[in-house]
Amino acid sequence: MEEAEKKACEDLETERARSRSLSDDVDRLREALREKEDTILQSGMLIEDLRVEKTELVRSHKRIERANTDLVGQNIALEEKISCELSSSLRLLSFCGICFYRLIPYFDLRRA
Repeated sequence: MEEAEKKACEDLETERARSRSLSDDVDRLREALREKEDTILQSGMLIEDLRVEKTELVRSHKRIERANTDLVGQNIALEEKISCELSSSLRLLSFCGICFYRLIPYFDLRRA
């Protein structure tokens, strides 16, 4: 009987050691799972932050496009104004030139 008790004690100790080892494995796995869940949570928060930043960038881009469109319109208006003023100036110069050449015969340049 003593032999059977000794064997039973050894088996019991082996099972306790195995149980402790399994418990340690479970604790390690729980910790790894918790770390992965934290990483997933942080990734989710980063994704949300990136979505917000993307939305802000899209809004900013649209504002820039509107401002650019406004500037193009202003540029076209200025080009048209300059073109009209240049055209008017050229007509005036042309008119003055015509008048000058028509008046030349009335001036005696030899007296000057």
